Amino acid sequence: MKKVFVLLIILSATLLCYSHSNEVSRYSKEIDCDYPLSDEISTWLKRAEADVDLEKYKTIIRNGDISAIERPYLNDLQLGVLSKTELKLFRNLFYAKKGFIFSDDELSKYYSQFEWYTPTTKNVNFTDLEQSAIDRIKIFESESTIEYDYENRNIIWEQWNGGADQRGFLLKLNKDKTFEFIPNQGINRLIKIEGTWSISKNKIILSVEKEFVYFGGYIADHPNTPYIGKATPGIITFEKPIKITLPLNETDVDKEYNLTWSEQWIMLGSTECYISE
Repeated sequence: MKKVFVLLIILSATLLCYSHSNEVSRYSKEIDCDYPLSDEISTWLKRAEADVDLEKYKTIIRNGDISAIERPYLNDLQLGVLSKTELKLFRNLFYAKKGFIFSDDELSKYYSQFEWYTPTTKNVNFTDLEQSAIDRIKIFESESTIEYDYENRNIIWEQWNGGADQRGFLLKLNKDKTFEFIPNQGINRLIKIEGTWSISKNKIILSVEKEFVYFGGYIADHPNTPYIGKATPGIITFEKPIKITLPLNETDVDKEYNLTWSEQWIMLGSTECYISE
């Protein structure tokens, strides 16, 4: 009888633990993912670097992949793909990683599905890089502060990179509502993306239809800069366009540095940009 009683206690405790660990957060339902996704990704992504994957952060959020935010140099295109719920979960992933005790029960339930989450403190400290990443996510969570007044023109927005030798990215917004985004000259397997664009709630919405990338090859050393050699260019076409949302905000960088070569400066996402010739 004693053995039976002990077994019942163990069984009850096991069931309670199982029930707690599988409690599904409202946020999981909002991002249409009750459980973390598997690590399986498409064949083309396995042959290319993660920075051509526009939905990379979605995978990180769903898998609770804290190893991916060890050195968080975030990408505006990948941030712009996230929904409001996903942005909130991504920002709080930095807190959860450090064992933060959330007052939002739904956040607690969401991160409790991951074995690494152990809530222990209400006080957490971030490195400068982590804080910069959190602040960048907040920009995408916030509403735009300015209107876009250039819909009837062909405009090239260029990233201001502080006077570095290499050019920043170029975003070409055409008045026929097509766009072309060309990344900066750093080593990147992403060549460009194309599609259509629109304005919604004072934010630029890029609907990505094609992604031009390099497959394979290697990064070769060069006296001035490395480059990708013997890679094969390819095109990824999306049956359902991937939408990237870029908030619009004011910037004073032109006044701060007395930059007079452009008629207009704005913040596209988290990046200072100017109208390029």
